[in-house]
Amino acid sequence: MRITENILSNKYLYNQEKINNEKIKIQNQLITNSRIEKLSDDLFGSLEIINIDSQIKKIETYQKNIDYSKEFVKFTINSLDNIVGETQKIISQVVNIDNAVNANFSTVAQSVRASLESIVQNLNSKYNDMYLFGGTNYTTDPWSIDANGKVVTNSADMSGEVKVQISSGIKDSVNVPGSKIEASDLLATINDIIDSLDAGAAPGQALKDRLNAAYKEILSIQSLTGEKYNRLEDIRTILDNQLTDAQEMLSKRKEIDPAELSIDLQYQDYLLQLSYKLASSILPKSILDYM
Repeated sequence: MRITENILSNKYLYNQEKINNEKIKIQNQLITNSRIEKLSDDLFGSLEIINIDSQIKKIETYQKNIDYSKEFVKFTINSLDNIVGETQKIISQVVNIDNAVNANFSTVAQSVRASLESIVQNLNSKYNDMYLFGGTNYTTDPWSIDANGKVVTNSADMSGEVKVQISSGIKDSVNVPGSKIEASDLLATINDIIDSLDAGAAPGQALKDRLNAAYKEILSIQSLTGEKYNRLEDIRTILDNQLTDAQEMLSKRKEIDPAELSIDLQYQDYLLQLSYKLASSILPKSILDYM
């Protein structure tokens, strides 16, 4: 008889624990607003949620990378705008000197030097401690002004590209390598104009043509940089949409039906009360006497 009571008691305790665990599970689902707490709740659903969550984290990383890239490019565009403005001043000085009576070459040279200094300051600009035009050189100013007021190139190689992961399998360079500035011939041309003015001579047609050609190259770089910024904005918009879709998908995989769960919870309460009643009639001399 004692064995029978032990068996019934164990069975009762097992059923009670099972019902209580189900109640706790439902209550937690209502509290967390998620139907899956651990992998064993729904293996396939859990793995799908893990995969979607991983996609969301990747998209958010790409978004951060693009936001950083946009700021870097924006700073670059501002510097290029200033460089274009100073170059226009030099062009104006060079053109006007031919039309001036008793032109003061020294004054013009001083003005060109001031514009060149401003250009170099913009070329040496940084964003987040990285030179905008220095390639992968992060320690030395790419250019400087010497004692004669002319530009000197300090870096042997400014061709490095700063690449950022902006999407799955896609890396894009965010910088304008200084080698492109050098290739435009702008800086060397301005140096030669200063030499001509210091020698008391107006820049010849060849120098003017070089200056105009260099100016067009800088405009081209400026335009391509603007296109890069627009492209980053377009990709950011695509990522925003992808993130919204992924978040909605994740919500659907996790979401619960509060009304349905409330009914389930009531049902578990009913089972628990029924279990108490049955146990009290089946086990009059069992563990229930001590509860």
